[in-house]
Amino acid sequence: MLTDQSKIKFQNSGKVVTTEQIFNGHVLDLYVNKMDIDGQIVERELVHRHPGVGVLAFTPDEKIVFVKQYRPAVDEYLMEMPAGLIDLVEGEFEEPLITAKRELEEETAYQAANWEKIGEFYVSPGALDEKLHLYVATDLVRVDNPLPQDEDEQIELIELEKAEVLNLLKTNQIKDAKTVIALQYWLLNEE
Repeated sequence: MLTDQSKIKFQNSGKVVTTEQIFNGHVLDLYVNKMDIDGQIVERELVHRHPGVGVLAFTPDEKIVFVKQYRPAVDEYLMEMPAGLIDLVEGEFEEPLITAKRELEEETAYQAANWEKIGEFYVSPGALDEKLHLYVATDLVRVDNPLPQDEDEQIELIELEKAEVLNLLKTNQIKDAKTVIALQYWLLNEE
């Protein structure tokens, strides 16, 4: 199990002179910190957010599985890879692969026989400590009774051929960073 290492690291970094928690939410916390960065005291607003996962999923006929959903922060419907935040279980984060498998099934009604971790990255490290873990899932099979979607999710499932995905990338119709990163990884590593 993973502990909330990003929050522990943030709170115990040695650079924090003072910290004030401004907001404590379900999946994110907002702090205003005075920090000693190379001998200079600076004030920074920092967001701590749960880590997450993203899944680049391929059907047996080589279509890529996307979900389309409304994102209030940008007031748009975005086409994305299946994804979600890693759950806290008894104060520790579950393993990212467990989350990836659950999110794929909840959002698409698919399970995958093969999983490969392709990387991890920080979303916006200037102010946010959220880390995303990316996976490729292959040999998908439909689940008769899949895990239910989250109550607040209304997701449209979309499966596209490679040429369609390339066109969407070229025309900037895929705007979600984790999805673009995963697709670029796939394109760079095609055999």
